[in-house]
Amino acid sequence: MDFKLEYKFSDVDKEYKNLFNDLVKFITILIVLNLLMFMSNPSQNSFLGSTYLKLMVYIVLGLCTYWLVISKVIIFD
Repeated sequence: MDFKLEYKFSDVDKEYKNLFNDLVKFITILIVLNLLMFMSNPSQNSFLGSTYLKLMVYIVLGLCTYWLVISKVIIFD
């Protein structure tokens, strides 16, 4: 039994595909990191607490800023 989420982005520009891929990648890493921190010491760490959610939002905003602004201003060959 195979379960796979597959989205077709035929009308979306390649840079937005990369942005979406990076967003999914970073959010997955951050949630797994928070889950492992919570499992290692639940009394001191909360799962998806308000401070951690703010950190995630800031990281996602920084990532979006990079893909939508910085990558257009500074071009790496």
